[in-house]
Order: sequence, then structure tokens, then C-alpha cells
Amino acid sequence: MDLNKISKFIKTKRKELGLTQDELAERLFVTEKAISRWETGKGTPDISLLIPLSKELNIDVFELLNGEENKKSKNEVEQLIEYNEVTKANKYNFEFKLTIFFYVLSIFTFLIYLRFEYDPNIDINYFVRLLIAILASIFVIVGNRIYSNNYVEKLEDKKKILNLSHIIVFIYYIILMFNMAIFARYNSIDSYNLIPFKSIIDIIKNDDFYSIIINVFGNLVIYMPLEYFLIEMFKVKKFSTNFVLSFGIILLTELIQYIFKIGIFDVDDLILCTSGMVIFYIFYIKIKKKLE
Repeated sequence: MDLNKISKFIKTKRKELGLTQDELAERLFVTEKAISRWETGKGTPDISLLIPLSKELNIDVFELLNGEENKKSKNEVEQLIEYNEVTKANKYNFEFKLTIFFYVLSIFTFLIYLRFEYDPNIDINYFVRLLIAILASIFVIVGNRIYSNNYVEKLEDKKKILNLSHIIVFIYYIILMFNMAIFARYNSIDSYNLIPFKSIIDIIKNDDFYSIIINVFGNLVIYMPLEYFLIEMFKVKKFSTNFVLSFGIILLTELIQYIFKIGIFDVDDLILCTSGMVIFYIFYIKIKKKLE
């Protein structure tokens, strides 16, 4: 079976019908990149797409598998089995191995983050630990993007890969937040502040630049990723519902810290964290509407 012949045949028949790659992709509910891969020989249609593709190109399935029209084929079942075996053998190529590499690299990087977080003998800067966790998330997103661009054909499967990226990165983020707010805190603290902006003013007046970044800017941005997950992963798009849920999560975190004496219950943390989530919501929704 000549896969290059099949790819050229698909391209030829598409052009004869006056269809663009985008138009053919829309009819088959697949990605435009899938059509491009089929026509350049970098990929092959999934066996479940052979019948829909043949119908759109006005040819028989076995003409498609032969790579030319009006050619008598051998046993049809044998030809389908051969196609399945050949395409399966070509699947585990360099891109597939590269995808696996990024998955493994992501897990390994996040394990390094956990080691730095829980080993009291290792003194690593807060931002370095945060960067390592972010890198782990980036690696899994890159791995999924490579897989999606080279193997995913159907639009519904592309959405599943995107959801998988969201789930994995969300798990990383939740572990990161639990570490920062609860698990990786070793000092017993029994204090609270109910005066708005008191802590912010004290930090700006008395602390160094590093402390200001951590306690003011850090609180402003740390929950922004959670806002993204609420919108895209959990579909909480209504502002009022989103705000109540965001505020409730932050309030619960502050109460847990106070009850278990692992942090200060600070109204300024509520103000900063909630403000950060609201800011992200407003800008993200506006940008998304413009892109749509």
C-alpha cells in the first residue's frame, strides 16, 4: 500500500472539487492541520474517516486506498487490515516520542518542585520554586500540543486533548496552592487583621522590595490561574456567580490558615486576591470576545 500515492490522490480530488483544506475540514469535522497532514504524507486519515472522506471526494473507499480511480482492488477486508497495520506502524514516529519526552519531563520537573518544597535542608528562592512548577505545566502543554498537531484529526478529539491539558495543569496548580497556603507551612501563627489596607501599608512602609513583591503583587496574581480554570474548565462565566465562588475559595483558604494556625487571617489578602481574580476575569473576557 502506497501512502504517498493516497496523499497525492486526496489532494488531487479535493482540488478537482474546488474545495479548500478548511472547507473539507469543516465538512468532515476535523482540523485543517489534519487535511494538510494527509495531503503531505505526514499523516493518514483514521480508519473511521475513510467512508466520510470518500463521500466528500465522490470516490469509493477502495479507490481512496488504491490512490487512483477505477482500479480493481484485492480482497476489501484484507486491504482495510493492511491499511490499519501500515498506519499503526507509522504512528510511533519522532513526534510521538517527542510527546512522551515532554510528558516525562513535566512529571520529573514537578517532582523536583515537590522535593524543593518539602525538604527543609534545601533553601530555594520562592520564585525559583514557582518557576519550576510553571515549567512543569509548560512541558505538559507542549507535549499535548505536539500530539494534537500531529495525531489528532477530529475536532471533538482536539477538545479532549485541550481538556486533558487543563486537567493536568489544574492538578499541578492545586498542589502548588495547597503547598503555599497549607502543607508547606511549618510555623505556628495565631493572628488576624480585620482592618482594610493596614497590612498593605505596613509592608510598603517597613519591608524591602522582595517582601512587597511577595505579599502585595504575589497575592494579586496568585489566584489568576484559578480564575482561568473557573472560566474555561468549569464554565463559570457569569460574573456574579464567578465572583461569589472566587471570594468563597479565598475566604475558605484564609479561615483554614487561621483555624490551624498556619497563617494570618488577613482582610487585605482577601482584597488583593479577589481583586486579582476580578481583574483577570474582566480582561480575559474582553480579549476572548475580541478574538471571537
